[in-house]
Amino acid sequence: MSWKSDLHLSDLESGTRIEVTCRICGASRYAIADKLMANERFAQSRLDEVERDLRCSIRHCGGRVRIALGHNHKNEAYGGGLA
Repeated sequence: MSWKSDLHLSDLESGTRIEVTCRICGASRYAIADKLMANERFAQSRLDEVERDLRCSIRHCGGRVRIALGHNHKNEAYGGGLA
């Protein structure tokens, strides 16, 4: 069990960015959760099922991908002991 098998695509906030990286060629792109849910195939899917069904967007590659959730630019700088 991983976080991908616990989380449904519909559980994500609208506009959540999902980083999609090819395991073969390393090409990377972002997919928006809302646009994936518009596809009937992914409407009720868990994230591990989405990862299994997505393929690389490069024309002649078509390799399997790895997905990761983006944080919508909510990153904060590390303050590491600075007070």
